Amino acid sequence: MEWYGPLTVMPAIGLLIMSTSNFIISLNNEITELSNDKERCSLIIVLKVEQLKKLGIANAALYASSLLFLIAGLSKAIAPGNSLSFYVMVGGVICTTVALIFLFIHSLKSIQIRQEHLKI
Repeated sequence: MEWYGPLTVMPAIGLLIMSTSNFIISLNNEITELSNDKERCSLIIVLKVEQLKKLGIANAALYASSLLFLIAGLSKAIAPGNSLSFYVMVGGVICTTVALIFLFIHSLKSIQIRQEHLKI
Protein backbone atom coordinates (compact mmCIF):
# COMPACT_ATOMS: atom_id res chain seq x y z
CA MET A 1 0.00 0.00 0.00
CA GLU A 2 1.33 3.39 -0.99
CA TRP A 3 1.10 6.41 1.31
CA TYR A 4 -1.66 7.99 -0.78
CA GLY A 5 -3.90 4.90 -0.58
CA PRO A 6 -5.82 5.95 2.53
CA LEU A 7 -6.10 9.51 1.22
CA THR A 8 -8.00 8.38 -1.89
CA VAL A 9 -10.98 7.54 0.32
CA MET A 10 -11.22 11.11 1.63
CA PRO A 11 -13.44 12.52 -1.19
CA ALA A 12 -16.02 9.79 -0.61
CA ILE A 13 -15.98 10.47 3.14
CA GLY A 14 -16.37 14.17 2.36
CA LEU A 15 -19.47 13.49 0.27
CA LEU A 16 -20.94 11.39 3.07
CA ILE A 17 -20.23 14.19 5.57
CA MET A 18 -21.89 16.74 3.29
CA SER A 19 -24.92 14.51 2.76
CA THR A 20 -25.26 13.80 6.48
CA SER A 21 -24.93 17.49 7.28
CA ASN A 22 -27.72 18.24 4.81
CA PHE A 23 -29.88 15.59 6.50
CA ILE A 24 -29.18 17.22 9.88
CA ILE A 25 -30.11 20.69 8.64
CA SER A 26 -33.28 19.43 6.97
CA LEU A 27 -34.31 17.42 10.02
CA ASN A 28 -33.64 20.38 12.30
CA ASN A 29 -35.89 22.55 10.12
CA GLU A 30 -38.64 19.90 10.23
CA ILE A 31 -38.43 19.74 14.03
CA THR A 32 -38.67 23.52 14.22
CA GLU A 33 -41.79 23.52 12.03
CA LEU A 34 -43.38 20.69 14.02
CA SER A 35 -42.74 22.47 17.30
CA ASN A 36 -45.37 25.04 16.29
CA ASP A 37 -48.01 22.36 16.87
CA LYS A 38 -46.56 20.50 19.87
CA GLU A 39 -49.85 18.94 20.97
CA ARG A 40 -50.46 16.96 17.79
CA CYS A 41 -46.85 16.33 16.83
CA SER A 42 -45.17 15.52 20.15
CA LEU A 43 -44.53 11.85 19.25
CA ILE A 44 -43.16 12.81 15.83
CA ILE A 45 -40.88 15.42 17.40
CA VAL A 46 -39.48 12.84 19.82
CA LEU A 47 -38.85 10.39 16.97
CA LYS A 48 -37.18 13.07 14.85
CA VAL A 49 -34.94 14.14 17.73
CA GLU A 50 -33.83 10.50 18.05
CA GLN A 51 -33.07 10.55 14.32
CA LEU A 52 -31.09 13.74 14.80
CA LYS A 53 -29.01 12.00 17.47
CA LYS A 54 -28.27 9.08 15.12
CA LEU A 55 -27.24 11.47 12.38
CA GLY A 56 -24.96 13.30 14.80
CA ILE A 57 -23.27 10.03 15.76
CA ALA A 58 -22.88 9.11 12.09
CA ASN A 59 -21.38 12.50 11.32
CA ALA A 60 -18.94 12.22 14.22
CA ALA A 61 -17.90 8.74 13.05
CA LEU A 62 -17.33 10.09 9.54
CA TYR A 63 -15.14 12.89 10.91
CA ALA A 64 -13.21 10.33 12.98
CA SER A 65 -12.71 8.07 9.96
CA SER A 66 -11.51 11.02 7.91
CA LEU A 67 -8.96 11.83 10.59
CA LEU A 68 -7.85 8.20 10.82
CA PHE A 69 -7.39 7.88 7.05
CA LEU A 70 -5.37 11.10 7.07
CA ILE A 71 -3.16 9.82 9.89
CA ALA A 72 -2.75 6.47 8.11
CA GLY A 73 -1.58 8.17 4.92
CA LEU A 74 0.80 10.48 6.75
CA SER A 75 2.24 7.72 8.92
CA LYS A 76 2.86 5.60 5.80
CA ALA A 77 4.64 8.55 4.15
CA ILE A 78 6.76 9.36 7.21
CA ALA A 79 7.60 5.82 8.34
CA PRO A 80 7.08 3.43 5.38
CA GLY A 81 8.13 0.30 7.27
CA ASN A 82 5.84 0.93 10.23
CA SER A 83 2.65 -1.14 10.56
CA LEU A 84 0.90 1.68 12.43
CA SER A 85 -0.70 2.96 9.23
CA PHE A 86 -2.39 -0.39 8.62
CA TYR A 87 -4.03 -0.44 12.06
CA VAL A 88 -5.06 3.20 11.82
CA MET A 89 -6.57 2.55 8.40
CA VAL A 90 -8.52 -0.41 9.80
CA GLY A 91 -9.81 1.95 12.49
CA GLY A 92 -10.91 4.34 9.74
CA VAL A 93 -12.75 1.56 7.94
CA ILE A 94 -14.48 0.57 11.19
CA CYS A 95 -15.55 4.18 11.85
CA THR A 96 -16.87 4.49 8.31
CA THR A 97 -18.77 1.22 8.68
CA VAL A 98 -20.33 2.40 11.95
CA ALA A 99 -21.38 5.66 10.28
CA LEU A 100 -22.92 3.81 7.34
CA ILE A 101 -24.84 1.54 9.70
CA PHE A 102 -26.27 4.58 11.50
CA LEU A 103 -27.17 6.16 8.14
CA PHE A 104 -28.83 2.92 7.05
CA ILE A 105 -30.88 2.83 10.27
CA HIS A 106 -31.77 6.49 9.75
CA SER A 107 -33.03 5.75 6.24
CA LEU A 108 -35.21 2.88 7.39
CA LYS A 109 -36.61 4.78 10.39
CA SER A 110 -37.34 7.89 8.32
CA ILE A 111 -39.83 5.90 6.26
CA GLN A 112 -41.69 4.79 9.39
CA ILE A 113 -41.61 8.27 10.90
CA ARG A 114 -42.88 9.82 7.66
CA GLN A 115 -45.77 7.33 7.57
CA GLU A 116 -46.59 8.12 11.21
CA HIS A 117 -46.42 11.83 10.45
CA LEU A 118 -48.81 11.52 7.52
CA LYS A 119 -51.38 9.81 9.77
CA ILE A 120 -51.71 12.99 11.84
